[in-house]
Amino acid sequence: MFRLGHVTDPHFRGFDGARVGQFTGKRAIGAVNLVLNRVRKHKMELLAALGQDVRGQGLDHLAVTGDLSNIALEGEWQASLRWLEAAGVSGQTATVIPGNHDAYVPDVVKTHRFEVLFAAFQSGDVEAGVTDGAHYPFVRLRENVALIGVTSCVPTGDLGAWGEVGAAQLARLEATLTSPRLQGKTRVVLIHHPPVMLKGAESRNLRDRQALADSLGRAGAELVIHGHDHRDERATMPGPNGREIPVVGAGSASYSGSAEKRARYNIYEIDAGRITVVTRAHDEETDAFREVRRETLS
Repeated sequence: MFRLGHVTDPHFRGFDGARVGQFTGKRAIGAVNLVLNRVRKHKMELLAALGQDVRGQGLDHLAVTGDLSNIALEGEWQASLRWLEAAGVSGQTATVIPGNHDAYVPDVVKTHRFEVLFAAFQSGDVEAGVTDGAHYPFVRLRENVALIGVTSCVPTGDLGAWGEVGAAQLARLEATLTSPRLQGKTRVVLIHHPPVMLKGAESRNLRDRQALADSLGRAGAELVIHGHDHRDERATMPGPNGREIPVVGAGSASYSGSAEKRARYNIYEIDAGRITVVTRAHDEETDAFREVRRETLS
């Protein structure tokens, strides 16, 4: 059995190396929101405790599906790299993709700073049909599991948190999922934004979700995991030959709110085509993480 951990939306904080000139436009507004709002909702001590719980679970691999930062500062990403090390994972045993907060402003996307810092956690094992120098999707093969990292994150230029995969990446994704190298593997697609509409505001949703659904409907996948909404979510998408593709969203790894949304992560137990998802969440009364839900997906 392969045990895959799934952590998302940790929203690390760190201002080391930040310059005054970086705090303009959307980042300035985001910094104010961080100070007035997010520091109360996202607790770094919960993240530290979650990391120690991850370390004790004997996982085969860990997937982190974005929003490692708040306003795409290098200090925030450096804090996340230290957390990954403390959680006992490396580039070989963890995979990381960006979230919309990691593409907060155009300059970090243009310089590919996220991909440079997390290169060890994104190194691909399959060419993934890439012929134009693009980085996403990338594929990592671990035992009988294929992890396919997709980016849905673009600098929106506004205060929205919407995402877009894009036609070129979708074409590469479909070619990747149907590659002979992935035949017989449990294909797990990692994406930040939910590939189905789970919240009403289009300012937060994946704009080309129908095009993604069409690609997955033709190529198939055994599981899609995501973050973004800061809550546990379950959905399905139609796959080839009438088979449903499970879509699972995890809550924020650092959220300090009510019990049903409090800091949590998922573990997927993958065994001969059978996938069970286990949710572990922080219990405020005992100040410890415990299993709160177990569900068989396929």
